[in-house]
Amino acid sequence: MEPSSASHLQRAPLSATPLETRKRNPLDLPEILTRVGQYLPLWTGEGSHREFHPLPLLRCSLVSRAWRETLLPTLWYLYDGFRMRNVPPKVLHKYSHLFRIISNTGPFKGPFRCRNLIELWTVYGQEWSRELLVTNPGLKRLVWGGPYHRQIETLEQLQEWQLELKALMGLENLDVLETSGFSLGEGIFVKVLRNNANRLSNLTLSTVEGVTSIDGLELPYLTELHITFGGTESPALVDLVRCCPRLQKLSLTGSRTRSPAPSPVPGGVGNAHVMNNQQLGNIITSLIHVDNKQGSREFQLERLAKNIAACCPELSSIKFSSNYTSTIQCFLHDFECAALVNACQRLECFAADMVALDFGLTEALVGQQESLRTLSLSFHESQIEQMAGIDRMKEIHCVRRIKASLTQLRELKLSWDKDLIAVGTSVAVGAAISTSPLSSMSSSPGVLDEVAALFNDPWTCMDLETLCINGIPTGAMGPSIACAPSTRLDWSLKKELLPDSIFRCNSNHNSNDNSGSDGNNQLFLSIVPLTKLKSLCVDHAVYERILMVETIAATVA
Repeated sequence: MEPSSASHLQRAPLSATPLETRKRNPLDLPEILTRVGQYLPLWTGEGSHREFHPLPLLRCSLVSRAWRETLLPTLWYLYDGFRMRNVPPKVLHKYSHLFRIISNTGPFKGPFRCRNLIELWTVYGQEWSRELLVTNPGLKRLVWGGPYHRQIETLEQLQEWQLELKALMGLENLDVLETSGFSLGEGIFVKVLRNNANRLSNLTLSTVEGVTSIDGLELPYLTELHITFGGTESPALVDLVRCCPRLQKLSLTGSRTRSPAPSPVPGGVGNAHVMNNQQLGNIITSLIHVDNKQGSREFQLERLAKNIAACCPELSSIKFSSNYTSTIQCFLHDFECAALVNACQRLECFAADMVALDFGLTEALVGQQESLRTLSLSFHESQIEQMAGIDRMKEIHCVRRIKASLTQLRELKLSWDKDLIAVGTSVAVGAAISTSPLSSMSSSPGVLDEVAALFNDPWTCMDLETLCINGIPTGAMGPSIACAPSTRLDWSLKKELLPDSIFRCNSNHNSNDNSGSDGNNQLFLSIVPLTKLKSLCVDHAVYERILMVETIAATVA
């Protein structure tokens, strides 16, 4: 029955008005009450300090029975056992039938009365969570931690294993699956994916072992795939993209050391003096994969690129990140990145952790200039790659080529490890300011000139909205760049990290201005033509753009 018009309400009998009014009160409608409840604060703090704060919702639930019945599902929608650890177990058990998401059980291990879960975070070997897998066949998202290298040595462990497999293979409605430590065998792995093939759109795999074949698997609706590889766990994962004809986003994470192959073609005779014969032999061996014990079993990025070119016409985003420590380093080589970029028909986003940028990736990115909107490159010092020698001057030259060619960029992020690009305080001498062997090797007047040219070159991506530059010495940014006479813009730190946090850039710029370093001022001067730029990060300090009051007033007038 449709609501009556206002004129009809005015002509209604007096005796019916209070009842009709109560029935039509918007705050008695469950749809509106639910919407209101979603705006009431339920959590306080952020990150690790986030805590459950149900008092506002509890107070509202006391207004009436209708309010209580409507707001309680909002109150208990998400159960996080760690952050809700102070809730009495009796209360949790009473309202557990309202849980839709369980992200952490904390000290309370059930019993749960959930039958309508849409999301579950769990690990192998938990009896309470296995029951939830069985009683919630409508799960949409599962985050599951497997047994890793656990050995089955007793009858009890074997029975537990079989129950876990049965529970996993009973799921058929997953949209999102995130699994780690999956060592249950390739048959089970393929079975779980095949059961959910008609819905699965997002798949995350970390430390999946023992998968040597995925023959017959099809994932027609998968659009996002994330794979963490370490070298030898599952050779067949490189072929997984062949099952995903609609794949749009591919994310890779390297977790172990890879063979030191700097380029399929050595970078020239000029760097030969930094390698002895044994080191050069190791590089050649890794290039032709003679070492069957490791090289041939690695996650083959070139093979992955061929699979992408053949089977993934819609792939538009590739991201590679490295889980690296002082002893574990995994970076993509320039030619591997270039192969991945060239495999895409229309690439819109590319991000990678690398050791160095060379001409291969540079030209591959330039080839995607019509479609590329987001580019993020992070350069890291690698002990493994030092034997090959890194030409930082060539690297900055490649960055200049990218800056001049990628006209459609909306977001650009370039980051070097601290002191990786070390230039001298004197142009004539160009002495390194870093004690790092790699940095001192790459420091030269040529590097200084390339850095200065990088910030003097005009910007061609005039629609750029986000710019992040870390690790380039601001003192090397070259001579002053003139601002447009009518432009006056302020950039200020979002947080007061320095006493004077505003760098001014206008036509009356004074070289003696103490509001920031000369290098920083040169950077702020160089970006004046980028009128659409909204976010700026320089050496890990984030700035926001503030239009001058005078400019605003003139615009309004």
